[in-house]
Amino acid sequence: MALALRALEMHGQRMWERERVVRTLSFMQRHAMTDLVLHESDLVHQVVYPREYFDPYALWSDLPSRSGENAIFNRRAYLDHVIALAREAAVRVWVNVKEIGFSDEVLAIHPEVFKHGAICPSEPFWNEYVHAKTDELFTDFGGLAGMIVSMGSQESRTSRAQNRCHCALCEREPLTAWYARLVSVMHAAATRHGKRVAVRDFAYKPADHEPLIAAMAQAPADVIFCLKAMPHDFYVTFPDNPAIVRRTRPQWIEYDVMGQFFGWGVMPCFVLEDLRARVPRWLDAGIEGAIFRIEWERINDLDALDTLNETNLVAAAALARGEDIDAVEVCRRWLASRSWDGRAAPWLAGILERTLPIVRAAAYINDFVSADNSMLPRSIQRAWWGMESRDALAVWDPSRAADLDLDRDKLARYLAEKEHALAAARALVRDVRAPAAGVDPDVHASIEAQFAFYDTWIEGLAITARVCLYARWAARPSDVTAADLEAFDAALRELERYATRAKAIAADSRIPHQVIMLVDPRRALDVLREGRQSLDAARALSSA
Repeated sequence: MALALRALEMHGQRMWERERVVRTLSFMQRHAMTDLVLHESDLVHQVVYPREYFDPYALWSDLPSRSGENAIFNRRAYLDHVIALAREAAVRVWVNVKEIGFSDEVLAIHPEVFKHGAICPSEPFWNEYVHAKTDELFTDFGGLAGMIVSMGSQESRTSRAQNRCHCALCEREPLTAWYARLVSVMHAAATRHGKRVAVRDFAYKPADHEPLIAAMAQAPADVIFCLKAMPHDFYVTFPDNPAIVRRTRPQWIEYDVMGQFFGWGVMPCFVLEDLRARVPRWLDAGIEGAIFRIEWERINDLDALDTLNETNLVAAAALARGEDIDAVEVCRRWLASRSWDGRAAPWLAGILERTLPIVRAAAYINDFVSADNSMLPRSIQRAWWGMESRDALAVWDPSRAADLDLDRDKLARYLAEKEHALAAARALVRDVRAPAAGVDPDVHASIEAQFAFYDTWIEGLAITARVCLYARWAARPSDVTAADLEAFDAALRELERYATRAKAIAADSRIPHQVIMLVDPRRALDVLREGRQSLDAARALSSA
């Protein structure tokens, strides 16, 4: 069964590069994808004034009515052009934004929204402002299909979900009512132009979900509910988003094929098996569309079409069309798109199918998110904070609640997980360097280059995870032994050697900056410094 909407999402600077948009639309045509999503948090006020508040024809006495007005004119012309390119490719275009968003000039004309150091999201002005700018967007860009909006994000300029303003208005209005009101305002502006609105979930904890789900129950029936495949964010070890249930309203799913949390494609990770497991469950829930994200806005000069992770998008597009595709066929299509010999497909499929288990075991500890957006953890403390609080798995799967309460058996299992990941990565890289007979040399050279730092990255994740585990264990003086402290010390010495090698990588200007971010010697040294402090404290306790 095919999904009606099979969308590709650009979520970074490349949406502003014509050549990259053309390349993306070409991929979409080849793979029968239907919609292009342009995701930038403040996109609307980058292309509209709105004219109800700011005059684009005003004569300057000191500053223009909107700062950077020529940049606004440029982006307006560019967005029109992208919509025209998409129309020629038979692709619809959506914008994906976070609300409430606004330009700084709004604060000058409505200073009442700024209260006690916070921007109040409940002031009545926002109703008229959001309506005006949404109306102007669809007035000026009639070729847009609609808007996808997140109102529960920490990344918008203001939102009730941020809980920063505690004025009487915010205290009086329930969060559900605030969501419902803003949805109603945007829906009214969009439907005036025959456009659709989709509301995204954005929830760190189950309690964050509840008010938005309740608000959506009150929303007009044609408002789409757009849900991340996993709760909170695109963590491949997490269960399905619990908000994915059969409803009467249209629902879409978002899925990241680029790999914000599994190596960015800089380090290949093939997620076909994860998609093959999830897509049938989406269909069972009556999901009508899926949006596949190919880039992450926090990294420049990179998207999935640059890397082997394009195979994830090939697989996703096929599954969304209702095909039951396997890894060999995905690789055959990927090779064919580059006019390469398809006889390499079985070898490449065998390589790629080994990547996801390795990444799961290295970037996560027993499925808990220990890496920082695929990078080494910034500190031991932040690694545990991520696993236990910010990116907590246990709040979405209560059966895992005790998994991070270390005992000796768990410590041994989690340490072994890292050793197995590193051994598997090294074996994989050896096999990449020795291809099967008959693999075209050009194909082999390209694949080998993409695995050049793979085992180095896995090693950094494995060592820092071991240090984080030993640091937590060493804080239990009644359980820790002299052998444990020696093993902790050995892990720190290993991390120091790793940091030295990572420094050499970072000093090489031929190596892309994304690789350097993933093996970052500064992060390694930060973890090393904190680990030594932890070890010193544990030794002092043991000798006291």
